[in-house]
Amino acid sequence: MNGNKILMLTALILAAVGLAAGCASRPAAPPAEPVPAPRYAAELEPYEEAVDPACAYFQFTWGKITELGCCLEDARYAYQQALICDRKADYVMRSLAMLLLRMGERAEAIAWVQRIIELKPADLSALSLLANLYTTASEVEKAVAVYRNILTIEPGNANAMLMLGVLYAGSEREEQAQAVFEELVALHPEFFLGHYYLARFYRDMGAMDRALAAYDRALALNWTPAMAQEAAAAYESAGLYEQSLRLYRQMIADDPTDERARGLLANIYLRLDRVEEALAELAELRHYSADVDNIDLTIARILLDEERYQEALILLHEMLSDEPRLDAVRSLLVLGYYRSGQVARARALLEEIRPGDYGYEEAVLMLARIYHGAEDPVTAARILDRALAEPEHRYLSFYVTLALLHAEWHDAGQGILVFDRALRDLGPTARVFFEYALYLDRIGDGEGALAKMQEVIARDPQDPFALNYVGYTWADRGENLTQALTYIEEAVRLRPEDGSIRDSLGWVYYRLGDYRRAVEELELAVELLPDDPVIYDHLGEAYRELGQRGAALTAYRRALELLDPLQEREKRMAIEEKIEELAR
Repeated sequence: MNGNKILMLTALILAAVGLAAGCASRPAAPPAEPVPAPRYAAELEPYEEAVDPACAYFQFTWGKITELGCCLEDARYAYQQALICDRKADYVMRSLAMLLLRMGERAEAIAWVQRIIELKPADLSALSLLANLYTTASEVEKAVAVYRNILTIEPGNANAMLMLGVLYAGSEREEQAQAVFEELVALHPEFFLGHYYLARFYRDMGAMDRALAAYDRALALNWTPAMAQEAAAAYESAGLYEQSLRLYRQMIADDPTDERARGLLANIYLRLDRVEEALAELAELRHYSADVDNIDLTIARILLDEERYQEALILLHEMLSDEPRLDAVRSLLVLGYYRSGQVARARALLEEIRPGDYGYEEAVLMLARIYHGAEDPVTAARILDRALAEPEHRYLSFYVTLALLHAEWHDAGQGILVFDRALRDLGPTARVFFEYALYLDRIGDGEGALAKMQEVIARDPQDPFALNYVGYTWADRGENLTQALTYIEEAVRLRPEDGSIRDSLGWVYYRLGDYRRAVEELELAVELLPDDPVIYDHLGEAYRELGQRGAALTAYRRALELLDPLQEREKRMAIEEKIEELAR
C-alpha cells in the first residue's frame, strides 16, 4: 500500500473517531509524519502548478466528512486547506461554494464558482450553478447573460432555455419569453417542463386557447394530480366546465381518496346548478374524509340554499344528536327554522346562545331582526341593549344595528347617542368613526359624515373607502380639488379594481377640467361596474364637455335604463332633461 493511500485511510479513520466525539472548533490535526508539507509557499499565485494533489484530496475528504457531521466551519477550513495544496482543484471549489451557500454566504460562493469558470470556461454545470446563484440573488441580468453563454456553448440546451424563458417572463419581457418557450418545445417536443411553463405563460398572458393546448400536451407527457388540478382550474376559468369536470373525474378514478378533487368537482357541479350531482359527490366524499361533520355542514348549507328545508333540518338534527354542543349546527338550524317560517323555534334556539358561544354575534343580530320583522322594535332594541351590557362581548355591529333601528323609528338623534357610546366603549378607532360617518350620511348629515371620515383618515391614512368618500364629496362640491385628487389617487392605488373609486377619480378630473382624463377613468369604471347608473351619468357629462354628443346620449340613456323608475324619480328627471337638451 503506497503512502498516499495510507494517508487517506488514516484520515477516514480519524474522521470517524472525531465525528463520534463531536466537532471541535477546528478539525483535529492529522498525524505530522504521514502528511507531506506543501512544496510551495501559500503565497503562490492562484493558478501556478499544483502543490500536491494527494494533500488536496486528503483535506477535501476531511472537509466532506466534517460537513456531513454538520461542522460547517471546520469543513470550510478543510476545503480552504485543500485549495492551498491544489490551487486548480475545481472539485474542491465546487464543494466549498455549495457549503458557503448552506452558510448563507452567497457572494463568496459566487466568487468561487466564477473561479471554476475561469479555469474551465465551458463547464456547463458550473455555469448553470452560477446562473442559479444570480437568480436567487435577484441579479436577473447577470443570470440572463450566463444562460445566453450556455446556449452559445451548447445551442438548444433545454434547461438553459427553460430558465431563460422563466427569467424573461418574470421580468415582463413577454415577447422574448414567448420566443424562447416556443423554440424550446419545438426543439424538444418531449420535454414536459417546456410545455408546462409554456402553458403557464400563455395563461398569464390571457391566451387561454394556447394555454389549454399546452396543458394537454404536458399532461400527455407526464400526468400528475397537481398538474391535472392546475389544468382543470384553467379550463374552469375559461368557462369550459365539461373539460374541467373530465380532469377531476380522471383524478378521482386514479385515486378515489382524493378529497380535494372531489370537493372541487362538487363545487363545479354547484356552479352549473347541477345540485344532485354535487350532493352525490359530497355524499361519496364522506367515505374518505376524516372530517365528516364539515361535509355534512356543507350539504346542509346547500339544502338550505335550495330551500329544501325539511331535508336540511333532518340532517342537522342528526348531527346535533351526535354532538349536542356543535354550535355551527345550531346556527344553521336557526337559519333553517327562520327561512322555513318556523320563527318561534328559531327564536327559542337563538335565546339559548350565550356570550362566548360560537355564532353569538350573528345570533344576537338575527334575534333582533326577527323581533323587528315582527314589528316589535322595543324587544329588538332590548336584545341589543342586553348584549351591549356584556363588556367582554361587545361588537361594533350591535351599536350599528341599534342606531339604525332608532333611525327607522324616526329617532335619528338617539342613534347618534348610540355611536357616542360606541366611541366610549370601544375607543375612538378608525372602524367606529367609519360606521359613525356612514350613519350620519344615511340620516342626511353630510357635514357630520365628512368630519367623521376625516377622523378615519387621521387614524388610518390608507383606508381606501374613507379616502374615496372624502375625495368624492369634495369633488362633487367642487372644493379642495387638489387634495381630493391626492386622496382618490391613493385610494385607486390601494384598490385599483374598484369601479366606484375609479368613478371618483374620473369625477375629480372632470371637476378639474381635464375631460380627456375624466373619460379615460370613467370608461374604465364602467368596465368594472357595468350596472352603475351614476357612472354612466358622469361619463355622459364628460363626453358632453368634449363635444362627443352621440357618446353622451348613449351614456345618459344607459344611466336612465339602470335607474329605478319608482325610487329614483328625481335623478331620472334630471337625466331626461339632459337627453332632451342634446337631442334638440
